[in-house]
Amino acid sequence: MKISVLTASVRPEGLDIVKNCLDKQDFSHDQFEWIIVGNKEVYEYASKWHETEDYWINVVLERPKTEGDFYNIDKAYNDLFKDASGELAVMWTDLTWAPNDVLSLFWQHYQNNPKICVGGIGHQYERVEMSKPQVEVWHDPRVRMDYGSFYEINPVDFEMCLASIPIQAMKEVGGFEEEYDKGAAVGEKEVALRMDKLGYKFYLDQSIEYRAVKHPRLNGKEEWDKRYEISCNLLDRHIREINNGERLKLNYL
Repeated sequence: MKISVLTASVRPEGLDIVKNCLDKQDFSHDQFEWIIVGNKEVYEYASKWHETEDYWINVVLERPKTEGDFYNIDKAYNDLFKDASGELAVMWTDLTWAPNDVLSLFWQHYQNNPKICVGGIGHQYERVEMSKPQVEVWHDPRVRMDYGSFYEINPVDFEMCLASIPIQAMKEVGGFEEEYDKGAAVGEKEVALRMDKLGYKFYLDQSIEYRAVKHPRLNGKEEWDKRYEISCNLLDRHIREINNGERLKLNYL
């Protein structure tokens, strides 16, 4: 197996757009798998696809939240990587459309350099029509042409909405810090900083352009902002530890 497409989801209706894109990929269908970790609704919705596609689909029920958790995303990411059998992980968020050659493009980058993580450019759209998000409402601020279409970025600018990560890189850092589930977001920034310290570099390929459907914050903006501050404070401490050569490898995988 070459590629493991990894999706953590709590929105079963957001999986259809991903599946439609995977069905049309020009990458050999016997060389990629799709692993989904989600809540009960996601599990029941996606399990119907097990035997209907020419690529392997594995649906896993997420672990219960621990006391004080706001999200379950970092635990879900770890479970996705535990189940992945490919060489390259392609993180693909629900409610996200990508072109038919995106897996081929990520694989080519990996073949050229197995020590890089590559992200695409993603704008947000109002709604889905004809299986594709339409009416742009937010433009990715990372778009720039002074460095060309493919350039190295700071690890904290790496977005995992649609991005490739060598499986070996995640094994070397030992997974995502699950403590970030007590906050909102940011966990992917911390794991990227640890990978960077181990020699993995991060790039943006602006020829890979995806479309995401804009959706409201889970549990409301006020609570999300409060939890985001918790995550940022945690990241500040972890950055100091990483810069001191500490906590480079965790034990979640």
